[in-house]
Amino acid sequence: MQRRMVGDCLTAPRLSKEDEDAVGQDDLEVRREDQDKINRFSRLHQRELLLEEELKGKAKDKEDLEEISNELELADDDDKVPYEDRSDPIMLLPTDS
Repeated sequence: MQRRMVGDCLTAPRLSKEDEDAVGQDDLEVRREDQDKINRFSRLHQRELLLEEELKGKAKDKEDLEEISNELELADDDDKVPYEDRSDPIMLLPTDS
C-alpha cells in the first residue's frame, strides 16, 4: 500500500494495481465498525436533506410574511384588507386594527 501527498495532507493508503486485481468483488468484506459509520453517515445525510427542505420552506414563509407586512404598511387607513382565519370565512378588516 502506498500513501500519497495531497496538498499538506497524507491520503489514506491505496492498494496497488496488483492488489486491486488480486482482491475480487466477492472477496471484499466490510468491517462492522466501517458499516456502522456508513449507516450513521447515511442517517445524518438524510436528516440534513430534510432540514434543508424545511429551511427552504421556512425562508419562503418568512419572505411571504415580510411582503404582506410591507403591503399592509403601504395600504391606506381607509382600505379594507382581506383576512382569512382557518376556521372562519374571509373577512374584510380595516387596516388600523
